[in-house]
Amino acid sequence: MFKRRGMFVKLFFTYLIILFLSFIFIGLAVNAFVQNEIINRYHNAFEHQQEQLMSFFDLADDEEWEESVVESSLELSMNQEDRMIFLFDSSGNITYNTSLFEQIDMDLKIDELILSGENTSKRVHDNEHVVYLMSAPLTLLSEDHTMVMVFHEFDSESKQIRYIINTTLLIAIIIAGVIIFFTSRKMTSPLREMNDSALQFAKGNFSHRVKIKTKDEIGQLGETFNYMAKELGSIDQMRKDFVANVSHDLRSPLTSIKGFLGALMDGTISGDQQYKYFSIMKKETERLMKLVNDLLDMARLEADQMQVHPVSYNLTEQLRLTVAKMEPTITQQQIEIELLADKDVYVVADPNRIDQVLINLLQNAVQFSNENSKIEVIIESGIEEVTVHIRDYGLGMSEEDLKHVWERFYKKEKARSTKGGTGIGLSIVKHIIDLHKTSISVKSEMNKGTTVTFTLPIDQKKENDF
Repeated sequence: MFKRRGMFVKLFFTYLIILFLSFIFIGLAVNAFVQNEIINRYHNAFEHQQEQLMSFFDLADDEEWEESVVESSLELSMNQEDRMIFLFDSSGNITYNTSLFEQIDMDLKIDELILSGENTSKRVHDNEHVVYLMSAPLTLLSEDHTMVMVFHEFDSESKQIRYIINTTLLIAIIIAGVIIFFTSRKMTSPLREMNDSALQFAKGNFSHRVKIKTKDEIGQLGETFNYMAKELGSIDQMRKDFVANVSHDLRSPLTSIKGFLGALMDGTISGDQQYKYFSIMKKETERLMKLVNDLLDMARLEADQMQVHPVSYNLTEQLRLTVAKMEPTITQQQIEIELLADKDVYVVADPNRIDQVLINLLQNAVQFSNENSKIEVIIESGIEEVTVHIRDYGLGMSEEDLKHVWERFYKKEKARSTKGGTGIGLSIVKHIIDLHKTSISVKSEMNKGTTVTFTLPIDQKKENDF
């Protein structure tokens, strides 16, 4: 289960770590910003208090207040809930708020602030708490003083802010973690489904399909999986049909040959009939040889071992010899083959492989031609290429057949006739032409015939000699 969810675990924890680190950074930044705001507020309060003290002493001097009245009035403004204010003379002696000053821990080193004579602010540890101290020289009634303000709520404010920030971040992380969990599971769910589909494909179940719920890259991958399953299923079915066809094509001639041999051996066939049956066995043997050769070529094709060795030779003469070799078949089916060529044309190609191409194409044309019809072989010589057209006026092919005509194991004759075949001849032809780095195409119309056209590179030297 863990391995099956490995992608989900990696995705979930990666997002969670990134989120956690981002929130920590945000928390630290917010904490620093808030503390800076608190300190700015303390500075503003300190400056405001300085102005108030200066105004107060000026008022007290103008109205000639008694010392006791001044001290009682100052006590209200100098001692507040979150801060305390002390005044020191130039000698460092406290002049106001004496009683509260005695309660302050001397570790705060207020005397250093007084003697420095400068504006000072710092955080100081008071027992187990942190306070914020500020001091500045102050002139009151023409006398030099030092004002010291102690913000003893700094520690509690900071802790409260940190608590709020940490609590908020923790809640945000939990909520985001839940969202990431379900999002990661939703994102990896199609991948798990595609993994299950791949296992189904590996078992040979090509009918299984991936459910596509999105239009993103994962959805496109799912569509590709479904397309692959469809193609694999099609190929698998074609292979099954191919095995069935090959089995039938092998069994039929072998059964015939075995039957005729038995009849010859036991004398069932008379002497004057023996030549006829020997001819039939010869044809069946040639049919077996062609089938075996096609199978060997298919094996080399799938192993990418089929190669060509181009040489210069006379293509027109090769076509004449090929037509001559097929004379018995042509005569039997009462089909006329017409070779249309103005002159001998020399090409640079592998003569053995091209001979294989011509035989396959001509046999197909003969096989699917009507009796007493004609097959035309047209050679057109160009500047750089020779174009060969093989045209029959037979059954033709539908548009659907044309789409699959070059595919291995596809038997176009299912839609055309019941004549035999393995469905690999044209695939071998296409592969041979591709090895020559030229082109081959087919045009057909039902009940009007088929034209196969391929090109070969012309031998420029021979053409110049002519």
